[in-house]
Amino acid sequence: MAPSHTSHGLRLAAVAILFAVAPADVTSQNGPPSLVVSVVVDQLRGDLLQRYDAAFTGGIRRLIDSGYQFTQASHAHARTSTAPGHATLSTGVFPSRHGVVANSWYQRVGYRWDLWYAVRDPNQPILGFEDVQLLEGRSPATMLREGLPDWFAAADEEARVVSISRKDRAAVPMGGHNSEHVYWIVPEVGQFVTSTYYRDRYPGWLRDFNEDRMPRIFGPEVWESGIPPRYLELARADSAVYEFDGVHTAFPHVRRDELGEDDPDESAEWQLNNVWAAERPQADRAVQELALVALDELELGQRGHTDYMSLSFSATDRVGHQHGPLSPEVLATLLHLDALLGELFDRLDARVGEGRWLVGFSSDHGVVTMPEYAATHGSPGAERILRAQVTEALTGVLNEAAGGGGAPVDLADRIAEAVVDLESVEQAYTHHGLTRGPAPDSFAVFYRNSYYPGRAWDDLGRWGVDLRFGDGDYVGFPTGTNHETVYWYDRWVPMVFMGYGVTHGSSDEPVYTVDFAPTLAALAGVRVPDDLDGRRIY
Repeated sequence: MAPSHTSHGLRLAAVAILFAVAPADVTSQNGPPSLVVSVVVDQLRGDLLQRYDAAFTGGIRRLIDSGYQFTQASHAHARTSTAPGHATLSTGVFPSRHGVVANSWYQRVGYRWDLWYAVRDPNQPILGFEDVQLLEGRSPATMLREGLPDWFAAADEEARVVSISRKDRAAVPMGGHNSEHVYWIVPEVGQFVTSTYYRDRYPGWLRDFNEDRMPRIFGPEVWESGIPPRYLELARADSAVYEFDGVHTAFPHVRRDELGEDDPDESAEWQLNNVWAAERPQADRAVQELALVALDELELGQRGHTDYMSLSFSATDRVGHQHGPLSPEVLATLLHLDALLGELFDRLDARVGEGRWLVGFSSDHGVVTMPEYAATHGSPGAERILRAQVTEALTGVLNEAAGGGGAPVDLADRIAEAVVDLESVEQAYTHHGLTRGPAPDSFAVFYRNSYYPGRAWDDLGRWGVDLRFGDGDYVGFPTGTNHETVYWYDRWVPMVFMGYGVTHGSSDEPVYTVDFAPTLAALAGVRVPDDLDGRRIY
């Protein structure tokens, strides 16, 4: 089927517009694909595939050379972070409908607001760690829509569904509500786990993996660059005072140096070592190796049914937060992932059969360039703004504005009017204005798509107000960078489809991450709900 070139612009003007998505034509003698794979790379901004194109030789190279790329794909919600990004890719609807509005949010319970983690569920403890109070339970209870894995399970009760990630807030949304195999890493113990929501015992192959392979994967104490010298110029210089901790800013990165020498005891050191490894490319290696084991143990795509596997690779996010998207560290992480995906795709060819599997590739969000670098490379207005200063200023304004009392709508209007006078704030949006009144600017639709009643991103949201800071600014800490804004660099992500039913090509049509799930489902001949915000685009 040829790609669709119908504009999406009009459908972003409403909170929820319904699209009926028909299944693909899969009536050829070979039948539907045997395996559908979602690959989500955490914090992969849309320009990085092109920027680092020359250096790719593995799986990313294959995606670029053989897949169909949508070069102007983006998220259409304002709170661009891991949990809402994955939930949107999985469900085909905006956060305003699936309910996962942030990584953590304030949840209204009666007259109080409780801080709630996106995949928290105290009633579903971590399997094998039920008595460990520091490890809270996990499930998709807060995600109010079913998604890709659920659609595959509904289409064929014999289909097997697997979701694996370093992060629980990635694995759970991409695993949906009906899977038995959803696994993520608890860094402190250096193991893949699940919760009692999914299983009542671990499969033997996972226990063996945790015991035999994880210590080896997390064992290396030095992270070397590995970037071929001819590609170093693709990244910025390897050291900057505004990255990581301001001291350990260049390769090689040595675990002992970055953890310090004052570990209190052997147990604490073991935990710190695992946490260090979980924030480096080793985490991606762990996800890929477990995926290869699951492929064989569960015979995914090898049993006459269309199975589904989701893999979310998280190393780029932590490395990107610490060193920035244009750093050698991010380039090295992507080259490592490129090799891992090459191995994965080769194994899929060998086990499932070339042309018998389908992959969708995207990201949960982008990231802002380090403002110090951006200010000298084309964005002179970019600033680093310390969060503590913003919080102090907002608290003062909030206390003054709220002191007069009044109805919630009046309070929100008064707060919004007051906070825009702060130097770092560009615009304030009231929740009642987003849902009842005319949009104050072109960004408002994205804020509307991120708003779910009774769930507030932050303290100000509890008063019915969301903020937009300056384009290119980073509001946070003295070093590092972040995402979570409405701007293009945080919303722009890659989107590539490759394999069964897909020919090589590209499109610069504006498409959205709500299109990811219905497109993969349609290519596999799987029916989807008729009220999605997304549509089939290939």
